[in-house]
Amino acid sequence: MKASMKQWRLALGLMLTWALLFLALFSYFMESRVDEAMALSHADTRRLTSVQGNTRSVVMISRQALPVTSASTTSRAQKEQMPDSEQDTYVYPDAHNLATWSVSSRSGTETHIQGKQESNQTNELLEEEDEEEGMIDEEAKSRTETNSWFDSNPEEFYPSKSKSVVQRLWQGSASVDMLSPRLQKAVKDYMSTNKHGVSYRGRRSARVSKKRLLCEMKRKVKVMTVDGEELPFSSLGWQKIVPPLPLERLYGKGFRSCAVVTSAGAILHSGLGKEIDSHDAVLRFNSAPTKGYERDVGNKTTIRIINSQILANPNHQFNSSSLYKNVTLVAWDPAPYAVNLHKWYRNPDYNLFTPYMKYRKQFPAQPFYILHPKFIWQLWDMIQANTLENIQPNPPSSGFIGILLMMWLCEEVDVYEYIPSLRQTDLCHYHERYYDAACTLGAYHPLLYEKILIQRVKSGSNSDLWGKGKVTLPGFRNIHCDP
Repeated sequence: MKASMKQWRLALGLMLTWALLFLALFSYFMESRVDEAMALSHADTRRLTSVQGNTRSVVMISRQALPVTSASTTSRAQKEQMPDSEQDTYVYPDAHNLATWSVSSRSGTETHIQGKQESNQTNELLEEEDEEEGMIDEEAKSRTETNSWFDSNPEEFYPSKSKSVVQRLWQGSASVDMLSPRLQKAVKDYMSTNKHGVSYRGRRSARVSKKRLLCEMKRKVKVMTVDGEELPFSSLGWQKIVPPLPLERLYGKGFRSCAVVTSAGAILHSGLGKEIDSHDAVLRFNSAPTKGYERDVGNKTTIRIINSQILANPNHQFNSSSLYKNVTLVAWDPAPYAVNLHKWYRNPDYNLFTPYMKYRKQFPAQPFYILHPKFIWQLWDMIQANTLENIQPNPPSSGFIGILLMMWLCEEVDVYEYIPSLRQTDLCHYHERYYDAACTLGAYHPLLYEKILIQRVKSGSNSDLWGKGKVTLPGFRNIHCDP
């Protein structure tokens, strides 16, 4: 009996020993996993806050995600580098889903699509509020991607401030006061500087009918280019340098359908390339490429508007790059508001005149124009005349210039991602790794007010705007006004 009891005690002791050993090993394993997770978390935090100095502009880093469909979570930075990689195209919502996404009222009330949220793990980027200029490190560009954007909370796609402004922009009632403090300060600084000596004395009216506004635009804004007949250009022999046919007559009766493709980062993963290329003419801006981005932006280019930096900066390789060949080129540079051509020629923002003459002599058969400063400031006057607030005393953006140009050349104009879609992002350009909310909402250019004006005269559905970032505008030849 005693031997049996000893055996039981021995068995129980062994079992207890094994249990304690198991618990010790389990505890050690779990503690090592926790330590590893903490180490990874610390490393991730360091990566997310890593900022590389750059002298270009102030960068706003904000919590947002590109609403694209994808089989797995892939960093947005990788997709921007490999635009042709295998990935699903952006899924457009139906009218019912978009109708449930209500923009905020003046009281700030917002509703949004109700649905099952199926987002992957979110990496939150910290917002940089200081005035130092910087560029985000590559590893800090990882963003959340959702399997279906309209099944997720749309509020996740915007920084709260930008989202609010974009929603009000959809209503046509946004204001500079809604911008971030950084952008508001930038606007005030440009106001006080008034580099171009702007002095507007015309009328102002924030609310006229759509038809009246279109007729006003048609009547007061006329396409003008430097024709070599005015001093100082006439004394320099420019009549033999500029194209013999004016830009507004270059295409005869013009085009039936046209696309204006902005360079906004929001056009990435849109899958709009085929739709864009289906237009009779396509206008693009500055150094925006098509190669490697055909799926989203198409391949066709008819006209390219370039600012004077493209001609003056050797990095753009203006004389040799294929981007600027086999298309009509339209350059512009801001002159004084008083349109003093002598002063402009002596002191342009960027010296475009010398490279222009060199290019025209080298490629005389290629249509290449310089927009007259009077045309640029006519556009500015149009924006200010239809805005009660004082707008920035700087020329309109290339986007607005291109839109109005195509309204003269086309029967109908589709504009892509000028007014942001639900894909809105602080990525400035689809072909550059550079972030700043000013690219969408404006700081130097009166961009916010330009977009409000376009919102007021657009046609097309809200579904196209929210889903594609597309607004449709009538060409001026289809606008019939009273004498």
